[in-house]
Amino acid sequence: MKNKTYHPIQIVEFLIKIGVNLSFLSWVYDIYLNILSYDEVYSAPWYVELTLMTHISLIIYLLLLVIFISIKIVRNNKGLPQFKLRYLFKMKKHPYLYAMMIVVGLLTIIAGMIVFAQPIILYHPNHSTYAYDKLMALDKYETFEIFDENNQLTYQGLGNIDEDQVLPTIIYFAGNGESSAQTFYYMYMEHIFDHFEGYQFIMIDYPGYGLSEGIPRDHSMREMSKAVYEYVYQLDYVDQDEIYIYGYSIGTGVATYIASTYDVKGLILIAPYSSIKDLFNTYVPIFKGVLSDLIVEEFDSQSNASGVEVKPLIIASRSDKTIPFEISEKLSLAFDDIYEFYIVDQTAHNEFLDKEDVLLKIVEYLEQD
Repeated sequence: MKNKTYHPIQIVEFLIKIGVNLSFLSWVYDIYLNILSYDEVYSAPWYVELTLMTHISLIIYLLLLVIFISIKIVRNNKGLPQFKLRYLFKMKKHPYLYAMMIVVGLLTIIAGMIVFAQPIILYHPNHSTYAYDKLMALDKYETFEIFDENNQLTYQGLGNIDEDQVLPTIIYFAGNGESSAQTFYYMYMEHIFDHFEGYQFIMIDYPGYGLSEGIPRDHSMREMSKAVYEYVYQLDYVDQDEIYIYGYSIGTGVATYIASTYDVKGLILIAPYSSIKDLFNTYVPIFKGVLSDLIVEEFDSQSNASGVEVKPLIIASRSDKTIPFEISEKLSLAFDDIYEFYIVDQTAHNEFLDKEDVLLKIVEYLEQD
């Protein structure tokens, strides 16, 4: 190589190329996760699942690929050679400067990917057509369509409702990967609703989940949850003095927010977390100080806990590998007072919903004086 210095476009092309390769690997990994989690009965059709689960990483990959190709064309038109990493070791002029440029560039790309990857990691929207069709054929459950005037979005969901009685009501904010059709069909098949006899049970899908409009983000889910609560509150068959908020996994962040915003009767949190920042730090403990600003999806339940006036029931498992036990415990300490921190053993993250002792503990909480 005769060149002792390099045009900035050569360095930019080199960095974008790395980003292309990393984003491609991220897309392939998303496909792999989708294959592992696919369930013919409860999942949406495979092509819908594949599109919903991988579209963000695919868009990032294609965007970087287009940028890379465009920069490569410009470089070729200028008659410049492609920059390669080994050239750093042959430089006699400003080698440390170029090395620093590459390191800073790589860190910028990694930071950008961390920010853009958060929705991919946190939100897995789906809609099970199979489960939805089965439920509609049963003609057993109420369908809801809630229009959010503030955000001009429509949210849809289901309810196990008795319109002839004014009853205590449970609003369920689901875990990741759940949709109302999928969850209601599962609860129907496993007779879980039998435990909630005497209660209205309502679940509305998050933005982008099920048939709801919008894009799932922490702020959009908070807005959706407020629209849902205010809609449910004014229903004729809902006892306004006895509305319980039930959150599971990622839904505990939404549930805690609602309980801190409105006067609710009770709060049930299954496999909760103190914050998304704490959750990420349990896997990769680097998001502290300035780096904590890279976490843009906050769901800061620990901060919201101080505004909750009821005593929540918190249920967690030491065997939970998705939401580590210690951050559930950390959240429990953030409330002024709690009803109980109930610990279940040998229970994985996705095994709470139909676990008998968990259901009995929830019923005990609902029936307390």
